[in-house]
Formats: sequence, C-alpha cells, structure tokens
Amino acid sequence: MADIFQEVDEDVRRDKAVVLWRKFGIYVIIACVAVVVGTAGRVGWREYKIAQRAEDSGRYVAAIQLMDSGDTAGAIASFQSLSADASTGYGVIARFQGAAARVKSGDKNGAVILYDKMAADDGVDPIFQGLAQLQAIMLLIDDGAAEDLRQRLTPLLVDGTPWRYSALEMQAVLKHRDGDTAAARAAFKALSEDAAAPKGMRSRATQMLAAYGEKG
Repeated sequence: MADIFQEVDEDVRRDKAVVLWRKFGIYVIIACVAVVVGTAGRVGWREYKIAQRAEDSGRYVAAIQLMDSGDTAGAIASFQSLSADASTGYGVIARFQGAAARVKSGDKNGAVILYDKMAADDGVDPIFQGLAQLQAIMLLIDDGAAEDLRQRLTPLLVDGTPWRYSALEMQAVLKHRDGDTAAARAAFKALSEDAAAPKGMRSRATQMLAAYGEKG
C-alpha cells in the first residue's frame, strides 16, 4: 500500500512539473539562451578588442618606422589615419606622434594646431588634453606672443591640475624670456624650494638661479 501511495505521489509531482514547465519553460529557455549569448558576446568582444589592439599596434609601429627612416610625410599620413580609425589608446598616441612628426618636418604651426585640437576635444581624457596644451606652449615659448602664452598657461596653473608644475616652469621661462628678471628669479626660487615639485624641475630651477648668480 505504501508503494502505491508513493507512486501516486510521484505521478502528482511529475504532473505538476509538466504543468510548470509548460507554463514557465519558455522563460527558462530564454534565460539560458541569454546567459549563453551574453557569455559568448563578452568572449567575442574581448577577442575583438585584443585583435583591434594588435592591429592598431602594428599600424603604430609601421608609422614609427616610417618616421625613423626619414619618411616624415608618410609617417604623418599614417599617424593621421591611425588617429582617425583607432578605437584603442593608440588613437590618442598617434595624434601626439603626428604632431611630433610635423615638428620634425619643420611645420611647427601645424603641430600647434593639432595640439590645440586635442586640448579642445572633450573626447580626449583631461590629462591628455592638458598635455596637449603644454606641448603647444613648449613649441611657442621661444617666440610666441606673451599674452597668448599667458592665456594658454592659465588653466594649467590651477591647484590640483596634473601639469601645474610644468606650467609653473614654463611661466618662469616666459618671464625670463621677456626680460622680467626679478619675477623670473622669484618663480625659479619658488620652484627650487617646493618639495612637492619634481626633482628634475627643482634641479633646473636651481641651475637657473645659479645663472642669475644666486644660490637656490
């Protein structure tokens, strides 16, 4: 008798399972498919990104080789193409290298234009925007208009910005260039005594003070 009740109980459970499967089975299937597709998608995306990085890396190396071989025009074109196409970090690096290639070719104004475009591009990480601003300033520091250079330096001099100390150094150099010796000496002295400033920068500031006949 106990076996009969057990069989009946199993039949009831089986019938309930069939009913539940008919009612909810499609959702289980959909969930399983979603998990499989999601996993496959993640794996596929990861493999795509790896392949993309490899392709961008190869194009970057080829552009560098063109520049090293003296084909500056070819290097500029390759860096420009890579910066337009790349979906990886090589795109940003290619923009910087493209500007550097223009400097090498003697086209300083063209390089400044490229740096200015990067500095104004909200799609570029702020730290690279600041670096582009600084690179443009360094190209213009010898003969650029003083007022233009001061305006370019202003946003980089704000406390907490990553390129502040480099901007302070450029500001001191600008004062020196324009013959404001007292202000330049004070700026270099402040840098030489700032423990938070990079060591190399403090050393350069001390050397400038020595050139003024003053100990750092």
